[in-house]
Amino acid sequence: MYVICYKKDNELRLKITIFCSILLLLLSLLDNYTILENAAVCLFIYFLLDFLEMLGKKIVILELTNIMAALTCLLMPVIFYHEYTRENYLARIWVKYMPVSSDDYFSFMIPAVIALAIGLRFPLSKAKVNISPKVYIDNVKRILSSKPSVGLTLIATGLVSGFLDFLSPSSLKQVFYLMDHLTYVGVFYVIYSPSKHKRIIVPSVIVLMIAQSLITGMFGELIFLMACSLILILLGKKIPFQRKVLVAVAGMALIIVIQSVKVDYRTRAWSGTGTDPTYFAELVTDRITNPASMLEPNKLFFSAIRMNQGWLVAMTMNRVPTKFDFAYGETIWKSVAAAIVPRFLWKDKPNAGGKENLKRFWGYSLVGFSMNIGPFGEAYANFDKIGGVIYLFFYGLFFNFMLSAILKFADKRPTIVLWLPFLFIYSISVETDLLTTMSYLVKGLIFTWVVFKIYRIAFRVDL
Repeated sequence: MYVICYKKDNELRLKITIFCSILLLLLSLLDNYTILENAAVCLFIYFLLDFLEMLGKKIVILELTNIMAALTCLLMPVIFYHEYTRENYLARIWVKYMPVSSDDYFSFMIPAVIALAIGLRFPLSKAKVNISPKVYIDNVKRILSSKPSVGLTLIATGLVSGFLDFLSPSSLKQVFYLMDHLTYVGVFYVIYSPSKHKRIIVPSVIVLMIAQSLITGMFGELIFLMACSLILILLGKKIPFQRKVLVAVAGMALIIVIQSVKVDYRTRAWSGTGTDPTYFAELVTDRITNPASMLEPNKLFFSAIRMNQGWLVAMTMNRVPTKFDFAYGETIWKSVAAAIVPRFLWKDKPNAGGKENLKRFWGYSLVGFSMNIGPFGEAYANFDKIGGVIYLFFYGLFFNFMLSAILKFADKRPTIVLWLPFLFIYSISVETDLLTTMSYLVKGLIFTWVVFKIYRIAFRVDL
């Protein structure tokens, strides 16, 4: 059975590869874009279709990284090189045009994205994870069959932590932030448990997540959590490829709508007027009923900026090494050490969030807002183009190894699979630096271990 499924998967992947190759040839004949720009567009389409092909068949959380990298560092820069150039007055006013040539940028980014993807997918012979995703779900259901209320306790803990977060001292903010996310972990426990109230609990938590995003005006984490959640929920389910494509198109349309209303909504929400769900609904309705206005270049500009991680990489390429020297691994080893060593042992260790790298490689000292050159910018700024591509392979290989190790541990503790969205929410992002991704993963793993221990000792329950 597995052999037949594996053969069908390879056949479909071959069809996807042939389709993208033909598309690349056709785009090249049009002579509108350079060959590298055409390749960037086709790579995004390939990663998206390949992800959809594997959805439901494998745990493809890390494959989201490939899509995000191809979208924000390949597809969006192509748009900026042709639409939001220096001649575009908005791009010129906000200085958001790409500061290096298209060939210079894509000669690094295309190999870099491919290297990352290879690292994320590189077969690890000693990992020996289960071939069938149904095994993970069946094991989870078996463990939770006698624990219908565990998910509720996790949700309750997360909700209480969320309400108490504003009262916590700054030294405990990270702990309360992690505890707040137990709400989402608890939802998965409820979904796969025999709880009689799951049809009420799960939608209620989803409503709370949406409400939290409306209150804060921050929607990125909600989208990432939803995407990761969908991967787990569909695991083991047989879904026609065409249906998955339709769902993906609908999802991307929803993201475009959210991005288009986000600026207007935040202006009101952060101006002191307060949040207004009715106003948000009005904005969404306006975009849906009048999609042409949403697609106007000037109105898309600010949404495009937010989705163009490539601009931050290009800015780094523009300033290194002409104004600032390559770091030659300095920020990498410091990030690894800072993710492991607690602050009380290293008081002046670097802070996560991107400010350190902006100061080191751009000469900018940010106050009041943050930007991050991400793993691609950090790779180039440390090792130049060729070295950066090699580094990104090992960067992807590290998270590949971590996921494989966790899935291997699932043989002993099956429910650890339900913690994957919580553990990898920052790892799949290409907008954060190594310190942020590693620090969150390390802290997340330690926090998960502590929660498992507390439940076993205090409640005599194995999560």
